[in-house]
Amino acid sequence: MDIVLAGVILLLQNIAVFLDNLSVFYLTKNHRADKLAGLFARKHQIDFLSRGFLFFTPPLLGYLITHDDLNLLLIIFLFSSIISLLVTLIQSVWLLNDLNYKFTLNIKWKTFGLMIVGLIVYAIYMYVPFYLNILAYFFKEQSLWLVQLSPGLTMVASIFVVYYMDPRIAKFIDNKKENKSPQVILEMIAMRSIGRVFIVFLALLMFFKFSI
Repeated sequence: MDIVLAGVILLLQNIAVFLDNLSVFYLTKNHRADKLAGLFARKHQIDFLSRGFLFFTPPLLGYLITHDDLNLLLIIFLFSSIISLLVTLIQSVWLLNDLNYKFTLNIKWKTFGLMIVGLIVYAIYMYVPFYLNILAYFFKEQSLWLVQLSPGLTMVASIFVVYYMDPRIAKFIDNKKENKSPQVILEMIAMRSIGRVFIVFLALLMFFKFSI
């Protein structure tokens, strides 16, 4: 039963991560297409599927917490974070190879600050249910309202993506070929990839501190 539950959580969580990456990578990959309205519609469809899979994760994690199975939760968190990192790296390499741009990461102080914010966001984004359920284990008297914060915190983390990254990618797509700057693509990939590295680091830290 534990193995089946762990497998289901790993599958749902990482399908959600894969689709979240795919939605923006698909749009970026096909930015030269004529039917941009159709591309944005497809992006929103993929986003919808990603959130749908993600919404199934919190109740399954909550089941583990109600059975005081922190050890299994931490193991799932660790394996899921590693899979998410690998999925993101593979998709990023696919996108970079397909775009075939010559990238140079030109970091200014403003860009550096926003990159740090982005890394923190992507270290939280998509993994809020795991963090909250782990907190709920240690604060059982507050657990009922803690886990209910998941949609709100996911929305807060999404603000950076929706109001900063997505408009920059849209601007990249709208610009004429001679004015296109692929810098935003490299920044997006760096934020997502390094953010997922941070998740692995946090998962390892929690596993060695609370599970062993």
